Amino acid sequence: MMINPFDRSVASAATVNRSTSLNEAAAIDRDYRLLRIRGLAAVEAGNVVAYLNGLPAAECGWTVQEIKHLVAIRSLVTVGVIDS
Repeated sequence: MMINPFDRSVASAATVNRSTSLNEAAAIDRDYRLLRIRGLAAVEAGNVVAYLNGLPAAECGWTVQEIKHLVAIRSLVTVGVIDS
């Protein structure tokens, strides 16, 4: 994994993608909160939100922070800031 700190195209793409990441993070928080309000347990709500964001269900569930972290990393890979 090599990141060129002088490549301006990657930096501008990451800046543009930052607003998308913030929107995704807000959507993850919103979805989790709504599922919890509707009566789902924390493990169930975490798994549903993870599934909606393309992650598999986990036996012990996902936390909101774990989901947001993986979604952020996936967006950095998509933009090309991080090589896969």
